[in-house]
Amino acid sequence: MHALLSLVEGISGLAVFGIYLYLAVVVVFIIMENRDISSTLAWILVFLLFPIIGFVLYVFFGRNWKVVSPNKKEHIKDLQEKVEHVLFDLRARQKKYLKNLDKDHVSYGKKRIIRVTEKNIDSLITFQNDVKIIQSGKEKFDLLKRDIKNAKNFIHLEYFIWRKDVLTEEIKTLLIKKAKEGVEIRVLFDPVGTFFTYVFSPRYFASMKKAGIEVVPFYNKLSPFKITTVNYLLHRKIVIIDGKIGYTGGMNMGQEYVDGGNEFDSWRDTHLRVCGESVLSLQTTFAVNWEEASGKSIFDKIYFPTYSNNNCNNLMVQMIVSDPHAYWQTIHQSLFAMALAARKHVYVQTPYFIPDVNLFEALKIIALSGIDVKIMVAGIPDKYIVYWAAFTYFEELLNAGVEIYHYNAGFMHAKTFSVDGKVCSIGTTNMDIRSLHLSYENNVLIYDDGTTQKLENDFLEDIKKCKRFTLEDYKKINVFAKLRNSLVRLLSPLL
Repeated sequence: MHALLSLVEGISGLAVFGIYLYLAVVVVFIIMENRDISSTLAWILVFLLFPIIGFVLYVFFGRNWKVVSPNKKEHIKDLQEKVEHVLFDLRARQKKYLKNLDKDHVSYGKKRIIRVTEKNIDSLITFQNDVKIIQSGKEKFDLLKRDIKNAKNFIHLEYFIWRKDVLTEEIKTLLIKKAKEGVEIRVLFDPVGTFFTYVFSPRYFASMKKAGIEVVPFYNKLSPFKITTVNYLLHRKIVIIDGKIGYTGGMNMGQEYVDGGNEFDSWRDTHLRVCGESVLSLQTTFAVNWEEASGKSIFDKIYFPTYSNNNCNNLMVQMIVSDPHAYWQTIHQSLFAMALAARKHVYVQTPYFIPDVNLFEALKIIALSGIDVKIMVAGIPDKYIVYWAAFTYFEELLNAGVEIYHYNAGFMHAKTFSVDGKVCSIGTTNMDIRSLHLSYENNVLIYDDGTTQKLENDFLEDIKKCKRFTLEDYKKINVFAKLRNSLVRLLSPLL
């Protein structure tokens, strides 16, 4: 009996030693990745609290698989060369513009934004463009259906969420009809965002494939383990038609973006319809993602038509992209530069507000300096964890003079950022750590007073449908709710 007890004690001791060794190795491994401090601490906390579950979560959602991919650098270099080739003429024009930028009558703030963003090879500045701001799902999909019907050569669609519902059945019917007419159609979707359609309604996409439409889920082939890349969401929403018309912004493919669906009375979002040279930049973004996911190249000249000077107005537009393996996180840097360039006001719309420390500090600093900073967030949540976490940032912002508004006339899903009525950003990027640092995102920077002022007027109209959140409101939150909010904030780098 004594021997048995000794054996059990020995095994228990080894088990405890094994657990401590496991945790020590894991902690060292996470620290060696040199990621953001808050993210590092969050993952260490997950491992300490849930050792087994934490390991599974880390493999799927935490491990930086892009670092361990042996073919990554060579593949990225090849894609960059293809992008440079198809955009050679536009790149030459951008270089000429940048060479004379300091002599141009462009404000100092705009110059700083341009200097920051042009460092990304994929963020091309273009000069002959038209843009239409779309503030409702009905308008977006009415325009999109019309443009699909008029397509002559090809249609490329890339979405984070693609539902199976009344709207998407109509879109599918239109696409199948165009495919039968000989129009090339490619559909790229994120398998996480589109999980229910992809897994539970396989016939939906199968009917597209049967009609000759190429449909591909986005698993990045840069990773040796496809399933482990699910943490890097393809959060973009892109449509390119004949290389002449493009769509991007906050709206995915689903009926709720028109009427709010079963969950909300209405849906407030912002999207863009663009024509001109910037569509070619949008097309390169799709082409890169398509090759990463399908292994097929579509960098042929037929997908990149030449524009004449008479086709469009002279709006200066820049497509900004960010992805997990980019050297520069250009969208994050562009928003940071825009905030610091402000002289009068900054207006922000985002459904989720979990900023990283840099943007958080920038917004506080400019507000303390006297800049009018207004932030509009969803007042009716679709995800309570991120909704609760946002409240932990509000007290410091309010003390700095930032005005915070909760949109209560439905769900607010717009992602906009505007400065001084001079320059604005519209796109797919939420003001949260996941969008800013982990997901595949794209924004559109528009360097135009008229367009920016139109966006800001819409923002001020939206404020009429909001409830302003004040310091008095914050003080009314009970201690248990504050504790809950603070606990979920610990997970903010993972949300």
